Parts: sequence; structure tokens; C-alpha cells
Amino acid sequence: MVKLPALKVLFIIKCGLLSFVHSKENKMIFTGLLFIGFGLPWHVEGQLFSRHRVDFSSKFLFGDVTFMWTSTMNSSMYSVSIRKDAIPGLWTRVYDTQYTVRDALLYDNISINVRLPESNVDNIFTFKVSKVKTQIGETVNLSWTALFFPLAGQYFAYHTYRENRTIFSVRSNGVRYGIYNQSTKYTYLTRPFTSTNIMFEIKDITLDDAGYYNGGTGAGAAWSGGGVVLIVKGKPSKPKITGDLNVDVDKYINFTCCSRPTSAPDYYTKLVTLSYTWFVNETKMGRETKDTLILYVTRDLKYNRYSCTATEEDMESDRSDLVQINPLYGPDILIITPQPNLNINDKLTVREGETIGPFVCTADCNPPCSITWRVKTSDGFSDARSEMGTLMQQVVQRDMRLFRCKADRGNKALKQEFELDVQYLDDTLLYINGQMISNIELNENAPLRISCHVDGNPTPTIRLSRGQGYTEPEQRHGTWLNYTIDTAQCTDTDTYRCSGTSTGFSNTDKVININVLCNTRLDTTGGFKSTYGSKSGMDTTVNVAVPIIAYPPPQLSDFKWDGPVPVPVTSTISTGDVSYKHVIESFIPVKDHTYFGYYTLSYKGQTVTRITINAEGEVASKSCIIAISLVSILLGLTWFMVAMFVVYDRRYRNIHQKSKHGEESTQLQTQNMTQHYDDLQGTDVDKLEAKIMTQHYDDVQGTVEEGNYTNLKGDNTAAEGDYTELGQRDPETPYEELKE
Repeated sequence: MVKLPALKVLFIIKCGLLSFVHSKENKMIFTGLLFIGFGLPWHVEGQLFSRHRVDFSSKFLFGDVTFMWTSTMNSSMYSVSIRKDAIPGLWTRVYDTQYTVRDALLYDNISINVRLPESNVDNIFTFKVSKVKTQIGETVNLSWTALFFPLAGQYFAYHTYRENRTIFSVRSNGVRYGIYNQSTKYTYLTRPFTSTNIMFEIKDITLDDAGYYNGGTGAGAAWSGGGVVLIVKGKPSKPKITGDLNVDVDKYINFTCCSRPTSAPDYYTKLVTLSYTWFVNETKMGRETKDTLILYVTRDLKYNRYSCTATEEDMESDRSDLVQINPLYGPDILIITPQPNLNINDKLTVREGETIGPFVCTADCNPPCSITWRVKTSDGFSDARSEMGTLMQQVVQRDMRLFRCKADRGNKALKQEFELDVQYLDDTLLYINGQMISNIELNENAPLRISCHVDGNPTPTIRLSRGQGYTEPEQRHGTWLNYTIDTAQCTDTDTYRCSGTSTGFSNTDKVININVLCNTRLDTTGGFKSTYGSKSGMDTTVNVAVPIIAYPPPQLSDFKWDGPVPVPVTSTISTGDVSYKHVIESFIPVKDHTYFGYYTLSYKGQTVTRITINAEGEVASKSCIIAISLVSILLGLTWFMVAMFVVYDRRYRNIHQKSKHGEESTQLQTQNMTQHYDDLQGTDVDKLEAKIMTQHYDDVQGTVEEGNYTNLKGDNTAAEGDYTELGQRDPETPYEELKE
């Protein structure tokens, strides 16, 4: 390869061919083979002219350089190496006669080396990338060296960016700017006009002036290489910060400062790397020069404002708009105000029918949580009446289990609840033999089962008591109380009361009347007197009181007295303190001795009882005799036993002695006992008998008068009985069992 000193001379050799190329100094060099004389190769400056040559051309378009070549050897494959500035290239196989290097503006010189097949000869072509940078509004001079200035015709200067256009043309006699001789935009500076040093001025630079400037004799020269790329710098566009501003706390957020270079041409700007500056609350953040800002999100970041700028070399953009992080957090804690006053079981104690609330549920959330209230009953959960997180006043029902506050932030929710201990006491339910009735009549010896049911919370205490009479208390802590009588008797007739009690509640009770049907019969517990003593006379009567048991109450007309003689008996009937106890009070006349004897009381022909009326004197004598006899016998036996003991004692002590003193003692004791017996025989028997009979009669009269009875006429002489609690008969039996 031989370098020529200048490109001002057209070197023409008629006997051979010479290939001209551009070197990186934009000067002509040649390579190839020169055939002289006999076809022997000729060396120029040490280079051997080969019989095959390579012709190069280049094209610069939109920032890329395309190398093109032709060869006298018809080949489909070449070895190509590209050198970019000082960086050597690797060899690669190319199955074409052109090769494009992208983004040529990144380098100052780009060289291509092409080797023909089976040849080690280097064919090198260099493209110089000339770049001029300016700013908007300035004036700049552009220049390059043309290969030659045409001797005939004119030289054109071209501007290639978004379009290819002619900006001026030069002739040997001057320059024309389109159809004008002068221009306010361009000024050609080279003199003489035929010089190959092309130089001109561009005023008032705008972004549209950027692009590739080149010249030549035709339009193809507009991109053929050897020109200048004009780069017009502008400050980067106003950045916009992108990134999700709504981020959960304890996570990282990525901010991106988005800006773009405004310099031209665009194939230059895509190669520009911008630097960035970040600001927090108008304060520059150190060491942050990348377009991305990474922050760890906390709740406090919501008070910060961030902005950024972009810089291209010394051109800084305007400041971006401020952005503010919206840290997402909560709900972490729910607070219910006022705080429910819970019992030891962590429940809110409240009575059925009472109201609770309002309760306010709050949570620290960003964005604010949606707060709702729900109530759980025996049927499950349902919405409770609430407004903006406030549970309105609620009337408590027994099936309410709990109230729940829920704070919802979309992807996160939190619940807080409090349980209810609803207290209540239901009315008492009373069952008799499995039936819920208020009155019942039973036959004697029939089974009787009383069941009390009281539902409540807390568990109530149930008591069963009788209205009259006395029985051991029957009490149970629970909802059921069962009382069983295997065989009902008349004594079980009464008013029964079942009561349910619970602290803080009024007692609830139920009353039932139980009547046991009883046949009319003598009441053996009523202190009945069966023997009477009486005088006789026209106005003399014996008052006889007969206690009887009967339910329903007997009819007085069905009673009848039968005695020794037919007598008109006047009778009344009265009822005692219980419905099944009565007293038949009869007045039997005793006119003469024929009225003394046995009297029988019958009811509907069935004997109830029998009494005896005796003459008052006879009765007294007999009674007195009997009493005296009994007393005498007892005293005699007593003294006899005492005498026997004394005799035995003395005989034991004096078993071997006989003394006069001892015999006298024995006689004295015998005499004393005899004298005592005689004294008893002399007692006034008649007087004692009369006293005993009188006292007995008074006792009978007092018994009848002191009894508490109510006669059928309505005269109430009985004291009102108090309710008495019943004794426990059997363990609790559920109501369901009673029905069986």
C-alpha cells in the first residue's frame, strides 16, 4: 500500500488499473496490482500488486456505517475484521459484499479489513467519524476535505437527517443558497471557491440543524462518507418519577427517574447515558446517581417528598414533580371503645332485653380500613346495625353469642370480638304425670309425678313446696326438678308451688292443686273419743265429735246414727285446714236410762265408727275401782320386792347367826307392809273414780274445741296455713321420661 502526498492530482495509468480508497486521514491510498509489460507483478513502496483487487465504498446513514466492496474474483465468502478506534476486531466470515457497523458515532475511526478466499492479503478501508457538538441558539462552523473540486460543474453540500436536502452549491465563481446568493442561516467561508477545503457557518442552531453534512457532485455523496455529524445538545426532558407509590411498610419501593435526551440527531441520543440527581424534601441525596432509587418503606416516609433531575454532560433537566410515598399499613390493633367490662370468663354479662352499646371500633390503617360489625347467634353470623365503625345500641336476645368488629384493608383484615353472657330466667313450667295442667284429681294409691322446669342463665334454683302441711324441702340447682309419689294418699292432697330463683331476677313460680279422692273413713289421727259418761234427762245431750277423712267433702244427709233406741240426732259438718279433713259434730239426746249403750255412725250404709254412752255414776264407780285395783297391785308388788331384798340381805349377812334382834326386825318389816296395805284399802274409792271420769270428759271436750276446723256454713275458725317445702322423693327425671 502506497500513500499519495495529496489528492489534488488525478493519477491515471492507461496501461493498468489503480484502486483509490480513503484512509483515516481522508487521503487517497491505493492498493491492487499494476500490470506492466509482460504481466509481471510490480511492487509499489514494498507492496506487491496482486492480480486481484478490491474496490471499497462506504455509506453513512442514520448513525450506521455500511462498508461495500467489489472484487475481480468472483467469490461468495470473505474474511472480514473490523477495527474500532484502537480496539482490534476478530475475523468473521461474511457471505456478502457489504458489512454494517452499528452506532458509528461511538467511535472516531472505523476500519474494515477484507481478505479474499485463500489469500492473506489485507484490503483495508477506513471511515473517519467526524463529530461536532453545539447547543441550541449558538453558531457553529463545519468543515471537511473534498476528494476533489470538479473542474467543470458545481459542488453540492448536503444535510441528511430526517430528509436529504441541499443547503448550498459552489461554483468556481461563487455560491448559491438555493435560488439566493445570500442566506441568514448558512454562510460559505472557503476561498477560493474551488478549494477542496469545504467550510461554512450555521447560525441560530436548532435541533433540526442536527444531522450528517457531506458534499459531492451528486446526491449519492450525501452519505458516502467523509462529512461531519452535527450534534445539537439540549437539556434532557423534565423527568417523571414512576413506581408504585402505594407500598406496604417493611417492604422496598423502587422509584425510576424517567427522562430522555433531547439532543439531536436521535441516533446520537440513543447512545447518550444520562446521570441523575435525587432530592428528598428539597435536599440532595448523596451517592444517588442512577435512574432508580430504592427505599425501605416505613410509616414515617409518608411525610417525605421526592424529586429528581437528569443530566447529559453539562446539561441538567428541569426538576421533576414531587412525589410522596403512601405507606400501606394496618390493621395491626383494633380498639373497642368503651372497653367491654368482661367477667372472669372473658364475657360481657348482660340481661336479656337490655341494651348494650354504642361501641366504637377503630384501627390505625392507611388507607383507612373498612370497619364492619357482625353478630353471631344460634343461626350463625349476620350483619349488626352499625354506622362508620360504630355499633349502634343493640337489644340483647338470649341467642346472641358474640359481637365481632372487622377492619378490612383489602389484602389484610383483622378481627376483634367480645362474647356475651346473656342472663335470663324463664317462667316456670309445671307438669303432673306428664301433663301441663292447673288442677288434677287422683284416685288413692295412684302414682303421682310432679316435674318442674325452669330455663335460665345462670342455672336457676328450683324449689317445690306445699301450700299447707309439712314436708322436707325439695330443692335442686338445675333446669329440672322431679318429685315422685309412688302411691298417692289423701294426705298428699294440697296446693303445690314450683318456684324458680336466680340472682338478680324476680322469682317465677307456678301453682297446681292436687286432690286425691278418698273414701269416707274415720281419721285415726284426730284424737277421737269413743266412750262417754252422761246423766239422763229431758234436756240432756251428749256432744260427740267424729273426725273423718273424705274427698270430695261428704254430704251431711248421708250420715246416720243408730243407737239403743231411735233418737233424733242433730249434726253439723265442718272442714279442717285441709280439704280432705272434716269433723262431724253430733248432739245425741239422753232422756232416760234406755238411751245408754252403743251408737254407730254410718255413711251411706257403711260403718264409720262406734261410741258408747254410759250412765255417769256407773261409769265413775267402775273406773274408780279399776284405778284403785291397779294402784294397789303395783304398790303391793313394790313393797313385796323391797321386803324380799331386805330379808335376803340380812340373811346373807347373818347366815350363821340367829339373834333376837334379827327376828324382831323381820317382824317389824312385815307389820309395816301389812299396815300399808290396809291403809290403801281404806281409800275413798268412790271419790277417786268420780274425779278420774270428770277429768277424762273435760279432756275430750277440750280436744274438740281446740281443733282448727271450718264448718260448712262458712264460719272460719282455722288459722291459715303457711306454704311448706317438700322433701325430696327421687332424683331428677327429665320431662321426656315422665311422658313415657
